[in-house]
Amino acid sequence: AGITSRCKPQLAWAVGVIFLLLPAVQHYMSPPQLVWKAALAASLLILGYHILTFRRWADEYPYVPRFLVCFAAMVVELLWENVMVWIVSAADLRKYDDPPGLQDNGEIVFNYLAGKHSSLSWFINAKWANFMHFLGSVLCLAFSVAWDQHPYSGFGVMARFCLTICFSRILRTVCFMSTVLPSPRPGCYRHRFPAPPEDWWGIIVVGIRELRGFGGCNDLIFSGHGAFWTMGPLVFQTYYPNKFSAGLLWTALVQTSIRDVIDKQHYSVDMFLAVVVTWAVWDWLQWVYPRSQPLPQRPKGAAGDRLNPLVLALIAVALLTAAIAAFVAKS
Repeated sequence: AGITSRCKPQLAWAVGVIFLLLPAVQHYMSPPQLVWKAALAASLLILGYHILTFRRWADEYPYVPRFLVCFAAMVVELLWENVMVWIVSAADLRKYDDPPGLQDNGEIVFNYLAGKHSSLSWFINAKWANFMHFLGSVLCLAFSVAWDQHPYSGFGVMARFCLTICFSRILRTVCFMSTVLPSPRPGCYRHRFPAPPEDWWGIIVVGIRELRGFGGCNDLIFSGHGAFWTMGPLVFQTYYPNKFSAGLLWTALVQTSIRDVIDKQHYSVDMFLAVVVTWAVWDWLQWVYPRSQPLPQRPKGAAGDRLNPLVLALIAVALLTAAIAAFVAKS
């Protein structure tokens, strides 16, 4: 009850804007890119002002080293995984044979349900949420401490977020490197990748020089996008106990995962395991920043704390990394 009373409703409204209003505007109005860029610029200016005028920096500083270690581990893992995605595709002995995809009973059921009723068809096939929406919601929760929306450290929350991505994706990489499964889309390799070099050093160089947000050309069990989407509802249900925002995020996760199966981006088992494994790793890493450790309340009128320029630089680097991840995911 004490935690809930310290959570403000504006963060839930922000989640509603991200997952309901923005997709509706995009679908029904299709504003030009200039409008979205102006909105992003305005949001960054507002965020910058609140960061510079934030008064509780002393509460955040103890969690900065923890975040830095977890953030670095995540970046190293993602770069390593990027190379492995290329290597497992290049090393596929049947990459030019166009083997048929596996039978996916989940896809069969979803297509059957979509043909039964128009509302089910809309839910299953709608282009609703994507990587940007889930990333935006997590960043909103992390930075909402500047608006006192919840009683937790933004750096502490993001430390657990980053380390969960790191370890869950290590497990993912081990899975798809262990067994090569045929792609749900036969003929993928010749459309996406060049012929691999004859020596292993050349293969590794190709893997290093390009970021592959679109994935590989065999089935990468489990889904990397699904694992990232799962982080949204997990972060919110842990640190911001609001039924509307958590329910909306879980619904978006279910719908987006089903759409990935229908679009033949992954098999249904990939999406299921993405949720289960990520959730298990998230719970295992509760020691990184336990829910039972909210920040102490400060008396009204307490003096503000000074902002360390190095912390400001770290925030800028983290936002730049998020922007690069968003760009790669869309490419």
